Amino acid sequence: MKKIEVIGLQTIPEIQAGDNLAQIICDCAKKENAGINEKDIFVLTSKIISKAMGLTRKKSDVKVSEKALKISKKTGKDPVWVQMIFDAGHEVVAVIPLGGVITDYIAATSGDAQTSRRLCNNEKCLFITKSPTGSIHTCDAGIDGSNHPEGIVSLFPDNPDDEALKVRKELQKISGKNIAVILADTELVPYGTIDTPVGSSGIDPCPMVFGKKDKFGRPKFGGADLVGLELTAASALLFGQTDAGIPVTIIRGYDYQFDETKNISSAPHYSGNKKEFYQIIRGTMKATSYVVKGTVKKLLLRIGSWFIR
Repeated sequence: MKKIEVIGLQTIPEIQAGDNLAQIICDCAKKENAGINEKDIFVLTSKIISKAMGLTRKKSDVKVSEKALKISKKTGKDPVWVQMIFDAGHEVVAVIPLGGVITDYIAATSGDAQTSRRLCNNEKCLFITKSPTGSIHTCDAGIDGSNHPEGIVSLFPDNPDDEALKVRKELQKISGKNIAVILADTELVPYGTIDTPVGSSGIDPCPMVFGKKDKFGRPKFGGADLVGLELTAASALLFGQTDAGIPVTIIRGYDYQFDETKNISSAPHYSGNKKEFYQIIRGTMKATSYVVKGTVKKLLLRIGSWFIR
């Protein structure tokens, strides 16, 4: 019998700037009788990385520029939030308006429709941004105010792959085991959100097996599995999005080859120009909308309109 386990560490304390994450994780794994085994995969939320690195900011310290005020007036977005996105070095590539059919959909999928509508009305919109390194973020440059005191936000690490490597090396030094590390963050997708891998070390997040022979000797059309995404999504079942208090999971039993060179940045990604990128998005959404009707079709077409350039 084969099995894969996902173990959520429930005793991770509130992380403070300067904390040794690796030591805390090892101590909690021991305390919870999980231990650390050879080839374990540790999946960490990017937020605890940001907290340990001291990447937090007081909104009251933000100095709003004329550019941020102008975009705030146009979109309804909090000018302080807009400025923090610019201060992080991100480029705004699209705006997702939170109104109409989108708010209706969010309210319909919520346990508290009234609160959901109020949150959407307050937020006004979300920005899809591009980081200085070229990565795309669907939720305001990864800036996050949840699970922080009022007026405090965490900022996204500049190089998540490097941070994953640092944590991995320290975990291996303390435990004496060869392990892999994946950093996770929540991103927006049609119909909801999902935790995605934003940094990794020790494991190839997208093995190149497309076209390899199947058990009957025929080349397989498929196999470009997003392993990093699959492992992160499994961990998200324990992370939760509100008060679960589990920022670290151990995935045990998944068979993989150690890889010191591959990470999220090195994984295949689209590298064409902006015009081609938006054409692909519009074409995909237009094609998809033909197979559905009613509110769902309206939602898909609205998603296509997010990419406004």
